[in-house]
Amino acid sequence: MSAISGNTGPDSESDWSEPMPQAIEASADRIINGERTPEFHHISAEIAFVCPETVVPESKLAFLFKYWAAIREAEGRLPIRKDIDVLELRQAIGNIMMLDVLDEGFDARYRVYGTGVAEYAGHDWTGKTLSEMCRETRTPLALLYRACYLAVYRAGRPIYTESMSPSWLAPKAWRRMILPYADEQGACVGFMVGNIPVEPRTKDISPKDAASSLIYRNR
Repeated sequence: MSAISGNTGPDSESDWSEPMPQAIEASADRIINGERTPEFHHISAEIAFVCPETVVPESKLAFLFKYWAAIREAEGRLPIRKDIDVLELRQAIGNIMMLDVLDEGFDARYRVYGTGVAEYAGHDWTGKTLSEMCRETRTPLALLYRACYLAVYRAGRPIYTESMSPSWLAPKAWRRMILPYADEQGACVGFMVGNIPVEPRTKDISPKDAASSLIYRNR
């Protein structure tokens, strides 16, 4: 399993530009191939594919992965939408987003935007596309978001990310789990996403804390 990390740098709303498809695809390919992604250094992004042995640093995200993995193991395929029972996800429901795949993974539309996520994000993006959200917020995380969803779409594997929120949007870091689900023919058609706002990690992380971190455990 691979992990990719970047370095903290300034964010600037005026520097924003919409990611081009070529850039999205190039970043997604680097994620899939386990290569480092210098294009994410300025947002202190960390990315890792998740497997059953992974220690996930958030209980709600660990719960969602175990739920998804149990279906995949039992059925021998990616979960399909009807496999996912909202009532069984109560402990994480406010932090869950559901997205429909658009444009062969280059975009997605928010079908559900969890109330807990909306509270910290300051907006409910239900019905909007990922590209519209990025465009309206002018977030410097646009390329990260788009590339990670494309990577999950193409690889059919869950991804964990941790990234700093832009200073003008929210004073938190976000820990995120992107889990793909498919149609009955096995093609990825959507994502179940857990999203948790957390206090940003300091640069001077202790060896004890580093040992329990998903990112540090898998470097």
